[in-house]
Amino acid sequence: MNNNFEKFKKKADQLVSHYNAGNYVFVIQQINILLKKQPKNQFILNLFGSSHHKLGNLDIAKKVFLHIIQLNKNDLIGTNNLAPMNNLANIYKDLLKFEDAEILYKEILKINSNYINAIVNYGSLKYQLNELNDAVIFYKRALKINYHSIITHYNLGLTYQSQGKFEYAKSSFHEVLKIDPNMHIVDRMISRFIKYDENNSHLINMLEKIKKTNLNNESKINLNFALGKAYEDMKDFKKSFFYLEHGNNLKNKISKYNPNDDNQLFKVIIDTFKTYNFDNINDIKNSNKQIIFIVGLPRSGTSLIEQIVSSHSKVYGAGELNFLENLMRSNFLLDNKFKFPNLNEHKNLNFFLEISKKYFELINYFKTEDPIITDKAPLNFRWIGFIKIFFPNAKVIHCVRQPKDNCLSLYKNIFDENQNWTYNQDNLLNYYKNYRKLMSFWKKKLPNFIYECRYEDIIDNPNNKIADLIKFCDLEWEDQCLEFYKSERPIKTVSVAQANQPLYNTSISSNKNFEIFFKDLFFNLDNLA
Repeated sequence: MNNNFEKFKKKADQLVSHYNAGNYVFVIQQINILLKKQPKNQFILNLFGSSHHKLGNLDIAKKVFLHIIQLNKNDLIGTNNLAPMNNLANIYKDLLKFEDAEILYKEILKINSNYINAIVNYGSLKYQLNELNDAVIFYKRALKINYHSIITHYNLGLTYQSQGKFEYAKSSFHEVLKIDPNMHIVDRMISRFIKYDENNSHLINMLEKIKKTNLNNESKINLNFALGKAYEDMKDFKKSFFYLEHGNNLKNKISKYNPNDDNQLFKVIIDTFKTYNFDNINDIKNSNKQIIFIVGLPRSGTSLIEQIVSSHSKVYGAGELNFLENLMRSNFLLDNKFKFPNLNEHKNLNFFLEISKKYFELINYFKTEDPIITDKAPLNFRWIGFIKIFFPNAKVIHCVRQPKDNCLSLYKNIFDENQNWTYNQDNLLNYYKNYRKLMSFWKKKLPNFIYECRYEDIIDNPNNKIADLIKFCDLEWEDQCLEFYKSERPIKTVSVAQANQPLYNTSISSNKNFEIFFKDLFFNLDNLA
């Protein structure tokens, strides 16, 4: 018996190590074998569900955690269910079932008010819903239970950063590094707030760290991007590009991005809408709220434009929402490819109505009385035709930036998994061409639906251009739209530091500093039709 226990413990420890290393497919394969002998072992079931969660198999993960909870139905106190309930709440959060998630977090904390995982995750839910003061309260509560919780300090730093409280954010991130100097994602976060010189202690520290031979790829990526930013601050553009190129090459290798997937998607979108007549749209009315979609390539000024528009007293800036993206994926993604129905078939009208309704249900989780909401997920430019169908009264602002500056800025930053095209110059060019072609198509199909806002025009002539922007949104002029940088609206993107400043022009033509390293890309961008 003892021998069997030791064998199981050794196997479990190995699986945890593989899980922590991100080998989720391997963990699932091994647990499928173990479950034949121990189908009710809750430790491996939790690991099984968590691995599916990490892979995005949310429905499978949900079933696993519900099964564990059912196994413990005779546990009157409920303590055995704390972990699966917490995991299930996290699934609900990712499924955008915020109310179900909150109910579970509250239930957990009734059973054990000091269950730190639920406290931290409840804080993350508050963060996601822009209730940042509440998020801070939860994270501070968690730190009273365990001050050495890395994830709590990290999340608190992200929250302070989103609030524009950069000194507090730096302090929280430094606490992470005190506990674990190898959390190199924090080095990258800290680099956003520092104007480096050669004597900067954080720069010196990062240069020592990157010499280590035992760094994993994620650590190398984060340090390389942070050092790229540091050397750009010091105007050593050769060294800056050296580190940026290393970081991008590693990130591109890990992502295994296939440009054909996006080529296919852009083609399918154009083919779907090529003959569609938008004049036949029925007026879908699911809410009294109006949505302003702010779209374009990332790093094109979308955060700045949202900050300006949401400075108006009638506008709530919801930020970079994944709501529409998730609805498009859940309704139209099959075998990892988007397949769209015949838009002209009458039977699809109710289907579209339900998607619109679901979007507004999600929007209503934001506690605001403002009649207008901004959604600034940049890649929603792909869905402009669907936006017109789902939300006929919406406004679309298309942010445009000088192509070379835009692509350079994309190359200098790390994004989520939907933007793996940014880590290779050929992929960048290919995606940019697809973007230009699709936006040209939308402008011809919907000439009065899209307002094109050029970043350089806002910088050069803010008074007139911002006034035009506010007029397009059918809003009365308010002077605070020119003082957008005073807004306390949360910003959760890489643009947080820039969007909290007055307008500046130093990023215009910044590509000239790097043109020697991007000759082919910049040449092709200059010669786009």
